[in-house]
Amino acid sequence: MQQPNPASGPATERDAAEAGTRAAPAAPVPAAGAKTCITAPANSIRALRHGIDSLYVSYPGKIDPNVAIELQEAKELAQSSTDELVARAATTFGDHLLTVLPRGRGRFAYVLEDNWFSIQVSNAVSLPLAHVQIRSEYLTAVGAEEAIATLDDIVMFLGDAAVPSISRVDLFVDFVGDHDLTAQPGFAWVKRCRKRDIHEEGDRITGISFGPGNELSARLYDKTAEIKKSGKDYLKPLWAAKGWQEGETVWRMEFQSRREAFPGPLKGIAVDALPHMAAWWRYLATEWLRLAMPSESDDTRTRWPTHPVWQAIADVWEVPPDAPLMTRVPMHRAPSDEVLFKHGLWGLSSFMAREGITNLDEGLGQFLHDLGRYFDKIPASGGLSAYMQRKALLKARRYNTRMRGHDED
Repeated sequence: MQQPNPASGPATERDAAEAGTRAAPAAPVPAAGAKTCITAPANSIRALRHGIDSLYVSYPGKIDPNVAIELQEAKELAQSSTDELVARAATTFGDHLLTVLPRGRGRFAYVLEDNWFSIQVSNAVSLPLAHVQIRSEYLTAVGAEEAIATLDDIVMFLGDAAVPSISRVDLFVDFVGDHDLTAQPGFAWVKRCRKRDIHEEGDRITGISFGPGNELSARLYDKTAEIKKSGKDYLKPLWAAKGWQEGETVWRMEFQSRREAFPGPLKGIAVDALPHMAAWWRYLATEWLRLAMPSESDDTRTRWPTHPVWQAIADVWEVPPDAPLMTRVPMHRAPSDEVLFKHGLWGLSSFMAREGITNLDEGLGQFLHDLGRYFDKIPASGGLSAYMQRKALLKARRYNTRMRGHDED
């Protein structure tokens, strides 16, 4: 793929308006003969995984009028103040039971979601029929090609859809190593963006963002720290298969690209664009952003040699990403056994503590008895059984699950 050559001139107005994390102070370029703090590491990195982390695709086309009516009715149900009506705000396409949200997103009138996809649907001829985020876990499990093929089967239910194109893609490399890239001075980063933000927790730097908010941006961050918050523990077995051990810090280098910045080969049909991702990574990691080793004899930063660790990162995509190693990801978003059976006992254990009950059977029996009496005192609830049925139906909609014995209509 022919590499693009974006201008390296002033930053955009969006750069100047960015806020949030603090911007890194501009460091002076060292003069000839000045000493620097960068040295070549004794070893390089150990790459654990690389591939596509986020993928957004758009489908041109026109919505089926009957589908538009169905989605509008479901959207209005989702806006209801009555639990029984809200619980019906879902729709089925093929094997997928999708939650219909009460509000659209941006200019898209409808939003449908399950554990695999977030689908924005338009009823306007000036917009694509569907704009879809393929969720990261599902993408990790099956790969981009299979995910798009599955999505094609869903979108065909929406109306007359053409083949999709990519509107955003995030490419990444997960790695471990002894050299701290976040400790390198700002002037060592040779980049085609002006903004560089430092992210900290306490006194520790957990990441760096380059050009946040622009059509092209990049992030270097501590992925092990991030998954403690996000709960994406499905990554750990994939890392372990490559020799990672619990306690090792995994760093992620990630480039986010929006369609406005794509070269020609990435603007075509989505599945045809996928083979060009390695060449796109090569451009991003050599031309758009690069960690250099400042020269004591040359003030021109573009001529400084590439840092060995960064060169290893840039070279990772020379090998195609591994085939997915995960088991199938469920379509539903139901909580895990740990959430249900461990965290879900809070009410019972609190009741037993309040009443001074130590025996589980006694505590459970008394809890259910008092629970029923409590709801009998609330006429609007209809009693404990009716209340629990309504709440279960609401959560079934949220979790994309079907209730046994319940009329799906």
